Amino acid sequence: MPGNPFRPSFGTSPRVLAGRAGLLDEFDVALDEGPGSPMRSILISGPRGMGKTVVLNELEDRARTRGWHVVRLPEGPGMVEETEQSLLPGLLARVDPAAEQRRVTGGGIHAVGSISTEIDHAYPHTQSLTAMLARLATLAAERGTGVLLTLDEVQSVEVAEVSRLASAYQHLLRDDHEIAFVGAGLPVGIATLLKQRGTTFLRRAERLQLGPLDEAEVADAAVRTVRAAGRVISPEAVRLLVRIAHGYPYLLQLVGYHAWRAAGTDEVITERDVERTREVVVDRMSRLVHTPALLDVPPGQLDYLHAMAQDDGPSATGLVAERLGVSRQHANVVRTRLIARELIAPVGHGLVDVALPYLREHLRRVGE
Repeated sequence: MPGNPFRPSFGTSPRVLAGRAGLLDEFDVALDEGPGSPMRSILISGPRGMGKTVVLNELEDRARTRGWHVVRLPEGPGMVEETEQSLLPGLLARVDPAAEQRRVTGGGIHAVGSISTEIDHAYPHTQSLTAMLARLATLAAERGTGVLLTLDEVQSVEVAEVSRLASAYQHLLRDDHEIAFVGAGLPVGIATLLKQRGTTFLRRAERLQLGPLDEAEVADAAVRTVRAAGRVISPEAVRLLVRIAHGYPYLLQLVGYHAWRAAGTDEVITERDVERTREVVVDRMSRLVHTPALLDVPPGQLDYLHAMAQDDGPSATGLVAERLGVSRQHANVVRTRLIARELIAPVGHGLVDVALPYLREHLRRVGE
């Protein structure tokens, strides 16, 4: 029996990418259009598990297919320093014909003959980010290609470093270099970053919010993934998988992975196999998605979430305020902040619901 074709690891590209064809096609067009195309500067946001890093990987692959140099910028503090001192010098040393100038420094006449050489490196660590990117873009242009800069977890980069990156990027844009930028991150973190001075170039980027896949996209990806690996998944199993996945690419992979395992050596994945994945899905979402998502949430907002978790479905905002013992006005302020964090969503007049799959189950578990 073939190995498990589902890949439920964050940032790992699935064997079948669901629901993002339109974005990928628009990016292809942008690379072909030349400098000035709006889709050459993109900022992708979405909650954990929505496939941001996977989309970033796919966009990188599209650029590489066209012969572009892809510079994957380091995440977190020290981004510019590492890029200037290690990443770009190493890349230029490989692709620039002028990177190493060899000159004969001496010779000896032996039976075989020998020559000793000295290497002068053309890219010492003292060159600036702008200068090295400009050189890389010039080399790429000679081959009819360009340079793609990508940055995951944008919200983790310090504002001063974003400003330095912006300065270099804008210089290259002004000189009509073939360059593009794609960043990805969590909505709240990106929103906070964009309020800071020095992030103008990110504000001007095309903002793309990744939403859940629709039911047909989830079903199609599940069927094609299973079929390509030599098995069959029953229609009933597909329908249940769609309900459990809630449109989340990560959950599609997670449910598929454990359903495949539950089927053992059977050729057909059944509804019962999919049903057996629920417990692990709730546990994994709790540990890997909800716990990190709630780390920076203030106590008052956490109290609001726990008050909502008492309901099996949408919560009435007035009832939540009563449970908390606060005024409706105060509760509305908290509600607005939770909506901005994309942890809850309005679902009707005076009603809100959790916005992440299995968040209610997580809140009940940690509140016990």
